[in-house]
Amino acid sequence: MFNLTRRQFLKRTAVAVSTVGLGCFGYGVAVNDHVEVSRVEVKLADLDSAFAGLTIAQLSDLHLGLYTSADYLRRCVEIVNALQPDLVALTGDYTYINRKYVEPVADVLSELKPRIGSYAVLGNHDYYQGAGHVVRALRRAKLNVLVDERDRLDWRGGRLSLFGVDDLYYGDTNERRLLNQAPPEEPRILLAHNPDFIGRFIEKKLRVDLMMSGHTHGGQIRFPLVGAPHIDSMFGQRFARGLNQWEQIQIYTTRGIGM
Repeated sequence: MFNLTRRQFLKRTAVAVSTVGLGCFGYGVAVNDHVEVSRVEVKLADLDSAFAGLTIAQLSDLHLGLYTSADYLRRCVEIVNALQPDLVALTGDYTYINRKYVEPVADVLSELKPRIGSYAVLGNHDYYQGAGHVVRALRRAKLNVLVDERDRLDWRGGRLSLFGVDDLYYGDTNERRLLNQAPPEEPRILLAHNPDFIGRFIEKKLRVDLMMSGHTHGGQIRFPLVGAPHIDSMFGQRFARGLNQWEQIQIYTTRGIGM
């Protein structure tokens, strides 16, 4: 879960159960079983004092299907609810292989209980099952789906812009037009399934204060010292997992909770 602050600099801790994104210990052919919660504190420029201490729990790459059960995902939701986050960020890839899992995963996610709300974006696997189908199911579950959209959070007198972009491969995002919806002085948090989106923002010199992504599964399989032999990213290991920064953009990539 993310803890936002305006006065303390970036501070990372890894604990058994924490506050930025939930990720799996087990990868490969084994069914996911163990969950780790990572706590990350992030400093945002121009953050209104009303948002100091705001917490965001991130869930990504659930992949309900052959290798990930609904019971396992419910346990992850219970962990998130126990953290009592202000916001939940859902960064795509909700199912795996079959459309029949779309409604069941939406039902599981409907059990999330953040103080402010749950926000979702689409990933590449959501297009495999039909993006419109996934969006309708998530919205029926009372989740806020952002497909190249912005929502302004007005909380305790403070304002914060929350953006969600479409999938990098299958969407048609106009980054400049989207981000220009926010006034320049307002902090910007952006949800993007694929961390490679950061390259577009840097190339076009667009302001994003914090980007939250998934997609890479942290490399899926990692070896001691060597790391992951393959990362599904044009940037290799650079944004594969954890909190990183490129110029002014801070980016957190969760390893995800599904197989």
